[in-house]
Amino acid sequence: MDLSVFHDYDIRGVYPTEINEASYQEIGRALAIYIKEGPIAVGHDMRVSSESLKNALIEGITKEGIDIIDLGLISTEMLYFACGKFDYPLAVIVSASHNPPEYNGLKGVLKGMIALNGQFGFPEIKQIIAKNPDMSTPATPGVEKGKITHKNILSAWISHILSFIDIKSLKPLKVVIDAGNGMAGLTWQSLIDKLPIKIIPLYFVPDGTFPHHIPNPLEESNLKDVKAKINATKADLGFAFDGDADRFFILDQKAEVLSGTITTAVLAKHLLQKEGPGVVLYNAIVGRIASETIEKYGGTGKRVRVGHSFIKQYMKEYNGLFAGEHSGHYYFRDNHYADSSAIAALLFLEYISKTGQKVSDIKNEFDKYPQSGELNFRAKNITEIINTIKNEFGQIAKSTDDVDGLSVWFDDWWFNIRTSKTEPLLRLNIEADNKKILENKQKELTDKLKSLGAKIKE
Repeated sequence: MDLSVFHDYDIRGVYPTEINEASYQEIGRALAIYIKEGPIAVGHDMRVSSESLKNALIEGITKEGIDIIDLGLISTEMLYFACGKFDYPLAVIVSASHNPPEYNGLKGVLKGMIALNGQFGFPEIKQIIAKNPDMSTPATPGVEKGKITHKNILSAWISHILSFIDIKSLKPLKVVIDAGNGMAGLTWQSLIDKLPIKIIPLYFVPDGTFPHHIPNPLEESNLKDVKAKINATKADLGFAFDGDADRFFILDQKAEVLSGTITTAVLAKHLLQKEGPGVVLYNAIVGRIASETIEKYGGTGKRVRVGHSFIKQYMKEYNGLFAGEHSGHYYFRDNHYADSSAIAALLFLEYISKTGQKVSDIKNEFDKYPQSGELNFRAKNITEIINTIKNEFGQIAKSTDDVDGLSVWFDDWWFNIRTSKTEPLLRLNIEADNKKILENKQKELTDKLKSLGAKIKE
């Protein structure tokens, strides 16, 4: 088996060359040997290969005598809910999130919402596979094959997410929702008759061929349809979800996108007003308006590393009320410290219903500091480049930190540069007090990176 499919946050590769049914049966057996107890909950997303890979995974797990709870077709946020609510020793989903259709993968969390990742779980599982080169052989003689139980959690999931809001407070807003033929459609189709809002659906039917666009709202080209529908229907706002529905972005009535920073600040304000003082986390890329908002409304802010596996850990450590990431992940204490796009979206609907504000006015209120967005560069000498940037800019900066990658702070601007955990890229984010400073510093840093051998990713 090609062990390079194990990444920092998940297992991921091209089907069927890099991953296939044989490798998933091996992974299944290794998971069973690693966890040693059951039942293990398993679900799958809408990708063409997902159900077949899930069945192979289940075959490997049950060979080792471990029982299975088959959750069927679900989203990643539903998997987290199931693990937290039912205390499964391990819950995994066959999914490749927002990647193109030829990809598939796997994410998992242990009891207590501990995510399998490149520093915990995956190394041990890889070692089990490496020590047992023929994992396709029959299991240990005398081991009775594990049993499979099917469980539908959709109704329990819908009840759970609705518990976060006062449904009666919602105004009859018109909302365009683009599920991108991913898993968000499953949840929002179930909400149509339960909410006093007008949902205008786009691509709710799960389809792993992604006939309309790749379900990755970080790419501007994937937002054309939701923007057009907002304009055509004169909707109050729109939501765009990724493939496995653990991330989303908000668009206002002018079809302009709210950044992850703005959404983090808005939801922090709303939850602190609803719940009272608490710890609110935000990752190292989130802009200054988030920390300022948290402080203004009585919260305690904590700046932490990027990534769902780390933030779930931090949420537990600090008993965090809420956490937000620039990439559209939002985490909630009452959701077993896990991320959920649906809960975040419902809370935002509650917030604008209670304030009576237009979403564009909210955007303008919180859009205080211009941001570059994430700029990606290809480079071979990534460590050398970051060290050079640190030496040159760090000497003249107000301060620096290494919470995640390198952050360099000045009086009227700051930037973060870090290595991507999923691709061989450098990621650069810049924020400034005004657009002129941002433009100047973005050009300065881009020119510097180019001089060091980095190339802008087209």
